[in-house]
Amino acid sequence: MEFRVEVGSDPGHPLFVRGSFNRLAGTLGFSVIHRGLDRIYELCLGGDHHNPDCVFVGERHKHAWHKTMRDKRAYAPIDITALAGDPLAAWAQFCAEAKITHRGSMHPPPALQLDLV
Repeated sequence: MEFRVEVGSDPGHPLFVRGSFNRLAGTLGFSVIHRGLDRIYELCLGGDHHNPDCVFVGERHKHAWHKTMRDKRAYAPIDITALAGDPLAAWAQFCAEAKITHRGSMHPPPALQLDLV
């Protein structure tokens, strides 16, 4: 499941947020994308990350834009406690940390359907 939403900013930066959730793989991610640069900030849950210098960061990590490393370096956050299986809690924590005001509604993903009816 994926979504993409435009983000308004006071300076008028061309931003959007992309989110993805894969219940079977146990992964969840939210990214702030700047159309002129690329991914400038991302929260990843459930998927391991190794930095370019081979440092293992783990399954809960954030990417932040850096002038020379771009978005390739990640760090383990202490302010995100949500798990990959809880997109609503992760979204709330992501928005709070990134100072994003969400004025819409986010609903839990539908239950996993394994059988064809």
